[in-house]
Amino acid sequence: MKKIIFFITLLFLNSCSSYHKPSSYMAFDNIEYIDKFPFTFSLSNEKVVDWDVIGMKKFRIYDSLLVVSTTDRDGFWSFYDIKDLSFKGKFIKAGQGPNEFALAPDVNASRFYKENNQLFIDIYDFQTGKIYKMNVNQSLNKKELSISIKRDSLPSFIFDFAVIKDNKYYCREINKDQTQQIRYLRNNGIKEIPNTFKILNQASVEKGKDFNLLSTITKISPKGDVIVEAPIYLHQINLYSSEGKWGKTICVGKKLDNIENLQDQIDWTRIYTHGGVCTYDDLFAILFVNEDIKTMQTKRKTLPIIQLFNWKGEPLAELKMNRFIAAFDIDFANGYLYALDIDDILCKYDIHAILNKIKQK
Repeated sequence: MKKIIFFITLLFLNSCSSYHKPSSYMAFDNIEYIDKFPFTFSLSNEKVVDWDVIGMKKFRIYDSLLVVSTTDRDGFWSFYDIKDLSFKGKFIKAGQGPNEFALAPDVNASRFYKENNQLFIDIYDFQTGKIYKMNVNQSLNKKELSISIKRDSLPSFIFDFAVIKDNKYYCREINKDQTQQIRYLRNNGIKEIPNTFKILNQASVEKGKDFNLLSTITKISPKGDVIVEAPIYLHQINLYSSEGKWGKTICVGKKLDNIENLQDQIDWTRIYTHGGVCTYDDLFAILFVNEDIKTMQTKRKTLPIIQLFNWKGEPLAELKMNRFIAAFDIDFANGYLYALDIDDILCKYDIHAILNKIKQK
């Protein structure tokens, strides 16, 4: 009898040791562990872009345009021709007046799309909760901002926001206790929380702990059907349907990070995992930093890697950088990777051969 009780006790202890609280992990049940990529490329022989752009923060490539976000209050966004980098104009002024912004809107969080062969950008104003619709073609042709209010009834100061399509928006807010980050959709004015959102929303920190441990860089696929999240401090990527139908977690490594353990670490020792996400028609790209915060703030040591995945979450290739970069984007039409390093130097890499090899896979 004692042997049977002892055996049952062991089973109970083993089951407890393998049990994971949903709040300790920000992941789906479907987890794919990746130990290597099909292709690894070490980038070099970059060309430094010679231009006089001051205060460059972020940039975005769309078709033939390079859109640069700067600190220029007379026009936060500057537009250039991607081929010869000729200046086309600058727009989005700082101010409190009509069609002005108190802070520079995030060019990478804005939605670029075409209607009737015209390029438009949906821009979310963090402070007012309004969405503006900018007609890029008219603005460039007339040399003045052509913009109108598209929606004015969204909440302001949303922690994270993205336009999925007209009348459908991805939102993320901090809960009242500042222990969770709650994802939801605004669909035709109605708040919805699909099942996949609910799963990720379970992740939490203890009250009084740093809720930024749950922060992610979120992007929407060009078709609007898939959401990709790269956590800033967790060693994983979450990929899921914007309709809430499916979800997948990608872990490049052997195990997921436990939030319950991380919240007790000294801030300086935490690993800064991901620094950027870019989405394209056939793939998405993640900037993998993998550096502790203290080293990030003092002297960088680990060169970053750009990881490429298809929209099924399958690994395609990794690009090992030779510079400490802070932002990047790919010009597929001309076969170049543009990267902004931590010294605000913009470089471009010829990746024609790499893109062709990935296509053949």
